[in-house]
Amino acid sequence: MDARKKYSDRRCSEREGSPRRSNWRLNRSFDISILDHRGRTVNVSASGVYFEVTTDDMEVFSVGTTTPLQIKTDIHLYEGMDEKYLISGSGEIIRNCMIENPAHVNSLGVALEFTEKLDTKLDND
Repeated sequence: MDARKKYSDRRCSEREGSPRRSNWRLNRSFDISILDHRGRTVNVSASGVYFEVTTDDMEVFSVGTTTPLQIKTDIHLYEGMDEKYLISGSGEIIRNCMIENPAHVNSLGVALEFTEKLDTKLDND
């Protein structure tokens, strides 16, 4: 199958603000670990996360794949007080698209819907 048909070459930003959205999005960049890959979130909501990851193995992020994930957050509470949280759970990949970056390696944009309640704990590392 042609890679352009399997992985859309659009930037995925055309869905921003779509009325289909059922949950408010937090547009923040956090570290995410998924399927032995590291990436950065673009936005997070109560129902899912959209992130970008650099990978040579795009098959790993195929639509329909259910996988564990871990998000590290750094929240600024007030002056001089920050807290780090580790959010973990699992989700199903519902969409992916190729992101072409002329200046460096191409990456993949991945939308993942949470399939279970997430576990949140303080990250003391």
